[in-house]
Amino acid sequence: MAVELMGAKLVAPFYGNLLYVWTAVLTITVLGLTLGYYIGGRLAKNGASETTLFVVLQISAVLVLALPLTSSIAIGLTKGMGLIVGICVTCILLLLPPMLCFGIVGPMVVSLMSSQLETVGKTAGTVYFTSTLGGIAATFFFGLYFIPVAGLRSCATVTGLALAALPIVYIAKMAFGSLQCADKHALSKRRHAAALQSASCERRISGSHPSTVTRTIYLFAVLEGATVMAVELMSARMVAPYFGLSLYVWTTVIGFTLLALAIGYFFGGVIADKYRGPDALLWVLLIASVFLLLMHLSASLLTIAFENISPRAAVILLSAAVILPPLTFLGMVPTFLIRRVSASADHAGASTGIVYAISSASGIIALPVFGFFIIPRYGLTLPSIVTGLAVGAVPFAKLVAQKEYASLLLVPVILFSFMAIKTQRPGKGVEVQYFSEGLLGQLLVADLSSYKDQKFNDRYLFVNRIGQTCLDKDTLKSKWGDIYYLASICSKFPEKSDALILGVGGGAFTNLLQNNLGFNVDAVELDRRVQEVARRYFGLSNKVNIIVDDARHYLEETQKKYDVIVFDAYRGEFPPPHVFSVESLTRAKSLLKKDGLIVVNYNGFLEGNPGRAARSIYKTLLAAGLEVRILPTPGAEAIRSVVFAASRKKQDFRRLRMTLSKDGQQLDIETFFYDPQKLDLNDAVILTDDKPILELLNIPGGKVWRKTYTEMTKAFSKEGVPLFR
Repeated sequence: MAVELMGAKLVAPFYGNLLYVWTAVLTITVLGLTLGYYIGGRLAKNGASETTLFVVLQISAVLVLALPLTSSIAIGLTKGMGLIVGICVTCILLLLPPMLCFGIVGPMVVSLMSSQLETVGKTAGTVYFTSTLGGIAATFFFGLYFIPVAGLRSCATVTGLALAALPIVYIAKMAFGSLQCADKHALSKRRHAAALQSASCERRISGSHPSTVTRTIYLFAVLEGATVMAVELMSARMVAPYFGLSLYVWTTVIGFTLLALAIGYFFGGVIADKYRGPDALLWVLLIASVFLLLMHLSASLLTIAFENISPRAAVILLSAAVILPPLTFLGMVPTFLIRRVSASADHAGASTGIVYAISSASGIIALPVFGFFIIPRYGLTLPSIVTGLAVGAVPFAKLVAQKEYASLLLVPVILFSFMAIKTQRPGKGVEVQYFSEGLLGQLLVADLSSYKDQKFNDRYLFVNRIGQTCLDKDTLKSKWGDIYYLASICSKFPEKSDALILGVGGGAFTNLLQNNLGFNVDAVELDRRVQEVARRYFGLSNKVNIIVDDARHYLEETQKKYDVIVFDAYRGEFPPPHVFSVESLTRAKSLLKKDGLIVVNYNGFLEGNPGRAARSIYKTLLAAGLEVRILPTPGAEAIRSVVFAASRKKQDFRRLRMTLSKDGQQLDIETFFYDPQKLDLNDAVILTDDKPILELLNIPGGKVWRKTYTEMTKAFSKEGVPLFR
């Protein structure tokens, strides 16, 4: 897990932190483990040894220590490739070798620890239970603290040295234990002979390898692996509309996924050794199916039920309720299968390798299929129901055929699940124009006519239920005044100036530059749906050149020079850390024309703990060698913006083509600038690619921002707008 998290962050400085990167990282991680499981099983079948195991760990230690260097080489080799191809090739070069080594370890450990057939299930379950617990610890420690605070290079060094220490301990043990070697060797020979005799008896009792069983039973491994990946993706998206897709949310979802699998591995092994017949596995799958069928309903109801407790506690409780039940039972499946297909204790390592290889391979297929096709096209509710039906169909049919009539309870659960699907009812205050899941998460376009006993004529664009744009739905004029301050600053440049906007949203600000100021505008937007929605529902000008790409990737690849570059990129309430690092801002500086300007639009907090993120961005701009002026727009911190205007030399904004006015009086924008001497920068940090800490710094401010929109989400729910589709 540590290497997986580090891999995604190492790729981000060039390819971004978008869903494509995470999907590629997860896919290559699982692919590497799959190959490792298979190879580990083959090695175990031919005779596992501690020496071979520690050699594999030592190789993995070297590969982990080299991760920062490997990432630089991989990005250098793939630079110039297409975005998706480049991401995939980079992830293969970076992650496949260490993950393959890690995958080899599990089957070999199972083989070394298995002494008799009767305890194979428990042994395999214990090994993967322990491994998964380590993954949980790594997920929370590395994801929430170590990577952002210590940095990627330090993390790679510590992880690599920890792996390298194991062979050193082994060598020391061998050196100091040489006096007892002869006695141990004799004892080992006697035990080995006894084991061979026992295995021979087992084979005579059980007959040949049950190939007629294993040809079909491996299909359950396929089903389990694909379902686990699908549930992980869907559960995160079900949480997003209310709690966002922050680092904290993703880490919690991944952590509970691993916890559920760990519990399932352990108890599955124990139960598999006790109940060796196929019926136990069928019941396990049927129970998992019930929880999957109710997943969409429990996510919706519990989200509202937890609305009055702290967001962090709510995310934990919601993730536990939605993820733990189905994945705990699915986690039992691999250890059941290992116990079922192992003809003897000697065969345990090979069986472990095959089962986990098949399970992981199906997960590889499920990730892109669900992430890029099923969820964007069909949403979350219907896929979760169909997944539950797929898991329960075969067990239900077999149990009914065996006259296990308790299994018929699945039928009312299926009916209830379909009846509970929510669609929007005709409401008085809100009308949904567009609703979909995709690359950035949930996109929602809604017309608001009444809210809290007030009349409105507003059209909103929401990304994961955080407002990105608000217009008058008749005139398509922005209802948010912040963009006019941004446009006024940019109006120091003449017509036909070249502008780059990173983040389109509904396109209100983009239209101001294109239509009102006469700029030539390139706008980079990550999610193709945003471009379509902006043009269809918010009147985005057809003259604007939309580039579908990650903001950082475009900055790294383009050679075009600009008069003004505007950073206005958000994923809901969270800015992408790789876009605001000193390396990214330095690259943007190199793309400026003479007297060019970088404009950063950020949330309105400057003071206290919520303002630490903005102060860090200011400090980072200074570290990039820029002169920076700070303009907080009028209003309270929770509803305003803070605009940073940065350039190679200090800018004068007294002569502007687009001036501001209030109550018929022209405003001097120079009077709005903030005195930077008032800022306390002692706790501010320079944001770097090596230490992507911006998301953590933004949590206090983002929490306040989301709380405002959570009230709107509650009101929408009462109007019949579901949290997700």
